[in-house]
Amino acid sequence: MKEFSFLIGNCPGALVEIANELKKDHVNIDGIAGLTVLEEGVISLVTDNPDTTRKKLKELNIDFEEREALVMDLPHHPGEIATILGRLKEDHINVLSIYAGVEKNKLIFTVDQLEKTKQILRLE
Repeated sequence: MKEFSFLIGNCPGALVEIANELKKDHVNIDGIAGLTVLEEGVISLVTDNPDTTRKKLKELNIDFEEREALVMDLPHHPGEIATILGRLKEDHINVLSIYAGVEKNKLIFTVDQLEKTKQILRLE
């Protein structure tokens, strides 16, 4: 799964153009996170079609970073995220982004040591 991160203007409707363009090509958003920093919106998203997402962002002249994202089913119990983050900390792995997916109990995250993280968390 690929994560696309980019900046957009902090104004009403700034994200709707991107969402509509993805919709036109039947691209589903599987996870999305956004927040405002100063006057910019910071967006990270994963979709079910990274090739089309990449193409659409380029067509819209949006500069973006692309990273491999990991997805985990996360039991809905107190402390589950702390357990995962603690395990990564023990191995000096830095989490670059983390957010919930649109499906219930899906955790999406990116790290600075992808293969090591996959081994530790038994993800493949």
